[in-house]
This record gives sequence, C-alpha cells and structure tokens, in this order.
Amino acid sequence: MEKEEKYQFNFEESRLISLLQEGSEYAFQLIYDKYRNRIYQTAINFLKSPIIAQDVVQDVFMKLWFERNKIDASKPVEAWLYTVAKNNILNKLRKIANEWKAIDVLSHSILQSESNTDQKLNEGEFKRNVASAVATLPEQQKTVFILSRFEKLTYIQIGAKMGISPLTVKTHLSRALHSIKKHLDAKGVFFMFSLNILS
Repeated sequence: MEKEEKYQFNFEESRLISLLQEGSEYAFQLIYDKYRNRIYQTAINFLKSPIIAQDVVQDVFMKLWFERNKIDASKPVEAWLYTVAKNNILNKLRKIANEWKAIDVLSHSILQSESNTDQKLNEGEFKRNVASAVATLPEQQKTVFILSRFEKLTYIQIGAKMGISPLTVKTHLSRALHSIKKHLDAKGVFFMFSLNILS
C-alpha cells in the first residue's frame, strides 16, 4: 500500500512539473503552496530575519518559474528547491558579511590622527559640512542615512518603512558613507566622521 501511495505521489508530482514546464500557473501555485513554508523555515533558521527569509522564498520560486524547463520531472522537485534555497541563503550570508565588513572598515578608516590640528574643524563646522554632503546623496541613500543616524532605526525597521530589504538598507548606508567621505575629501575637509558623530 505504501509503495502504491509513493508511486501515486511521484506520478502526481511528475505531472505537476510537466504542466509547470508547459507554463501552467496553476501547477506553479500548487508547488508554491506546498513548499513555501518549508523553504521559509529553512531560510529563517539561518538568516534570523523574516524579511530576508521572505526574500529567499521569492528568489527560489522566481527561479523555479524562469528555469522550469531545466527541471527533471522524474526527480523530486523538493530536492531542487532546497538546493536553490541553500545556495541563495549562502549568498545572502556572504553579502551580509561583506556589507558589514565594508561598513566596519569605512567607519574605522575615517578616524584620522587628531594631531592634524591645522585641518581639523570644530564639531559645529564639521556637522554643517556633513549636512551639505548628505544633501547631495541620492534620495534613497539620504533617507536611509537620516533614518539610521537621526531616528536610530534598525536596518529591519528602515527596510519595513521604505519597503526594501535590510540588505538593501545596508548597501545604501555603506554607499552613503562612502559618498560623504568623497564629498568632504574633495573639499579638503579632514574626515573625522564616525558612524555616531551625528547622534
């Protein structure tokens, strides 16, 4: 009986994959409904963020749709989904690590020796120069910077407020810091800016 049920399941799944390969949105929806929670739980176990875990689910099933013709209908689709999910999760973990490293390196590298007294500005003057630099940022970078530095929101809170992922928030903040440094360097301003100087 168990063997018969397994055969029936495999046949039904194989049929679903065949329909999916023909462009059936109904077949796609059935597969999505069956596996989305499992993919989500796997992602959140590693990423610890509901928003990023949802991104993984979206990425996995977008790949399923766009690469449906590459899937072997004779093999369990679950294995394919988990392989894609695993690679996606690893890529996101690497990206998080790289962006944290970039922000950390930037925040430390911009602290220069205080012995350069001839180039130093008092805090009020410096903040005015930073404000001028912030004004030149693209709109999203500016918004992320303000929400992070002035409103003290977390990446997840900023992402929810702006409708973007925390990873995108980190990217915008890293680019904003880099742009501010370039702007001040171009004006010959000694760059003492740390991540908390505008707090």
